Amino acid sequence: MNSAQWPFRVECVTAASLTEWRIGDELEPRPAGDWQLVYLRSGIVEESCDDRRVTLRPGHLLFHQPEEIHAMRAVGEVPPEVFRVEFRCEGPGMDIFRGRQLLTNAAERSCLRLMVDAAHEVFAPPAEPGEDPQLRAEPPYAAQELLALYLAQLLCLTGRRLRRTRRPGPRARAEQNQAALVEGVRLYFAEHIDEPLTLEEVCRDNGCTRAALQQAFRARTHMGPMEAFSRMKAEQAGVLLAQGYGSGEVARMLGYSSQAWFSRRFTALTGQTPGQYRRAPRPLHLCEW
Repeated sequence: MNSAQWPFRVECVTAASLTEWRIGDELEPRPAGDWQLVYLRSGIVEESCDDRRVTLRPGHLLFHQPEEIHAMRAVGEVPPEVFRVEFRCEGPGMDIFRGRQLLTNAAERSCLRLMVDAAHEVFAPPAEPGEDPQLRAEPPYAAQELLALYLAQLLCLTGRRLRRTRRPGPRARAEQNQAALVEGVRLYFAEHIDEPLTLEEVCRDNGCTRAALQQAFRARTHMGPMEAFSRMKAEQAGVLLAQGYGSGEVARMLGYSSQAWFSRRFTALTGQTPGQYRRAPRPLHLCEW
């Protein structure tokens, strides 16, 4: 294929780094000199795109077009890991990425993992969040070319997916937002499995209202968010009991208020007391969503 027929052509990657931000840190508003890709690996951030503000959760991908004013703020309780890539790219195919916020699929996340590794070989990470990464004096052989190739592969994969899919209507967008919220909260639950969370804490740390969270979980899992968290705790308790830990130890390890409360919840969800389960453990499937 003639190069003029390609939908886009990556000229070079000018900066790339995976940075962990402290909660409350901000990236001050600035114009994007080139195209910019933002991928959230963990945590939650609020990203500004000119006069638009979006919330990014784990697995979300966002594109800033050249000259767009962008800013970022780290929110929630988990320090977010943000992979930010600036690159020069030409071609009409880039129009499909303008202003797009996407939830990545497995193939795209695999490509992004390769990009993170290649970026570390090419650029020294910034000393402080918000500073620009510096090109290494002697990157490994063809590391810069590999990074550009991985980026081009990601653009191809994502572009093909977007071309196959019609721009979603209001209902489809609402369903996508619900799916993203449930997935983000599920990861949050996994990271806080040893804590006695409240619904208020979950909503605060995930930037949502009680009504939105409960509606999303009812629609996607047919249970409330705290019931889902209770089931996740019980599954983890089963793993610990099977490893030989006693009921009191498991209750302490998973943040239950007392051994008696743990025993009542575990029995209600599994039909067995912790002692019975420990003597004859079997896989628990309480959270299949």
